[in-house]
Amino acid sequence: MAIETNTKIGLISKALLLLGEKPLQSLSDDRYGATVGAGLFDLLYENELQSNRWRFACTKVALSRLSDTPLNQWQYAYQLPPDLLLLHHVYPVTRYEVYGSRIYTDAMTVSIDYLFKPEISQVPAYFATLLTYALARDMRNPIEGSEDAFKVMQVKYNMQRDRALFADAQGRPSTTVQSSPFTDVR
Repeated sequence: MAIETNTKIGLISKALLLLGEKPLQSLSDDRYGATVGAGLFDLLYENELQSNRWRFACTKVALSRLSDTPLNQWQYAYQLPPDLLLLHHVYPVTRYEVYGSRIYTDAMTVSIDYLFKPEISQVPAYFATLLTYALARDMRNPIEGSEDAFKVMQVKYNMQRDRALFADAQGRPSTTVQSSPFTDVR
């Protein structure tokens, strides 16, 4: 059986292969490794997404202002997107507070940059590989019970994380810092 690429079952199967196990036939496989992988997958996926501002999982949106006026100090309330995992920036730059699924501010219009959870089939190969190593790292100890094996997988995970961070950073070119302290003083 060929292992599917960016699917839940495909990534868990690849993690099992890294651990020397056989790949899954289905998510309802009754093997211990399959149960551990299926149990950890969603948690590790969101954790890896939230560990960095991955460019492939970032988006911008203008928020809809709600009709009800907030209590206390804020003038306006806006509904946050349901797929928001992590708020990056609020435009215009202003004071605000987040309460549950709403953002409160005095700005008349608000747009945001935020991190969302894309379908696993839409993530780039470098991130899918990183998630596979994260799964293998966290599945290894419950399956094998070996601390040394965990350390080996942690090293492999760290190497892949460095590669993934580098690849993802290519989506935003660096900007030069232009400092002119002598002319700024004039």
